[in-house]
Amino acid sequence: MRHFVLAFAMIAALVPGVTPARADDPDSSSSADVMTRARPEYDAPGLRVGTFFLYPAVSAGFGYSDNVFNDASNVGDYFYTAAPELRFQSAWARHALTIAVASQTYSFSNQESENRTDWNASADLRLDIVRGSEIKAGVHIDSEHEPRGTDLTGGLIAGDPAEPTELSRTGFDAEIGHTLNRVHLALGGSWETTDYEDTPRVAPAVPAFFNNDDRDRTVSEVFAKASVKAGEDTAVFLRGRVNDHDFETDVDDDGFNRDSSGWGIDGGFEFAMTHVLVGELFAGYTQRSYDDPAFDEAAEVAFGAGLKWFPSMLTTISVDGARTIEDTSIQAASGYVSTRGELGVDHELLRNVILSGRLGYENAEYLDIARNDDILHGSLSGRFLINNNLHFDAGWEFIDRNSNALPFEYSTGQFQLSLTGKL
Repeated sequence: MRHFVLAFAMIAALVPGVTPARADDPDSSSSADVMTRARPEYDAPGLRVGTFFLYPAVSAGFGYSDNVFNDASNVGDYFYTAAPELRFQSAWARHALTIAVASQTYSFSNQESENRTDWNASADLRLDIVRGSEIKAGVHIDSEHEPRGTDLTGGLIAGDPAEPTELSRTGFDAEIGHTLNRVHLALGGSWETTDYEDTPRVAPAVPAFFNNDDRDRTVSEVFAKASVKAGEDTAVFLRGRVNDHDFETDVDDDGFNRDSSGWGIDGGFEFAMTHVLVGELFAGYTQRSYDDPAFDEAAEVAFGAGLKWFPSMLTTISVDGARTIEDTSIQAASGYVSTRGELGVDHELLRNVILSGRLGYENAEYLDIARNDDILHGSLSGRFLINNNLHFDAGWEFIDRNSNALPFEYSTGQFQLSLTGKL
């Protein structure tokens, strides 16, 4: 710890003095979003590779979690992280292609069972067909580990999960859109398969693994959307969708068939006031029918928001929320209704100092059983932009989960420091 602080102090001493941010800086007009705004004096220049730019980066740091297993044991531990990333971005006059590969490794000081590496790869393509028409498509492959306490609890005594559950996701999505005068029409779909690895148990235990095959599933969805401009920067839209949830096993370990199909319809407003408000606000209805006769049909009011408000060029306030029906593997529950929301603030304190805060809440109401979870989470973080090739991040986050299923009730907090080098 002492060596890390000393090293950072030496770096900071070599950095030119920070300068206050100004709302009338020339490059500030390119974007009102504090986090994505262009900052030529601090942004990585990238490496030219033909008609692409390559942006390599690597982050290294350490942190401390006061509840590694997300349970009542409250075991704390220090951890170290390393996260390399490569991003290819096209520099074409028309069309756009972005390819990204990234990974993150966690190494714990004492609880070595929590050591893991997550990685992901993705590609996003936009084809500009003719004026007013475009095709968007994306593909992704992710290998990650489920946070402790999500589906399995414990980790210290015989029979507990010996490590976090590993899973992989593979999917793609596509959308075609066409604008004609004041009307925009879109048609698209998505497909994603999720594969969970069996989780080993702390020995001695029989069986030696938790069987996760009955959690493997493929989710596909098709949607259609029509938007009509109600003003220069505002549109009214109507959207409909149908989806199918196909689990790999015919019945799970508890004897339930978890296959389901659903549909939904919603409508709302889209905002594109670039330097004031962007995003959408909607409400509607969603329904899910289950193949197993033991599960009741789920029908719920659905709503959501994804908004960014810019009270000034130095502050971005974001609001995200939704009410949806989600899959679960909890015994005797067909699924759960997730009602969630988050408020975020990003503020450019100085030209090269950005402060961020997040506060969110989720209620998970499980269907067909009496379980109900309330989850409060939040974070505080800061980013110090050193130069075009370095930035420093510091952050703290917490989760407080209350549940009438007591093994899933816990509180945890974590802080982390990292230094990122980029080209």
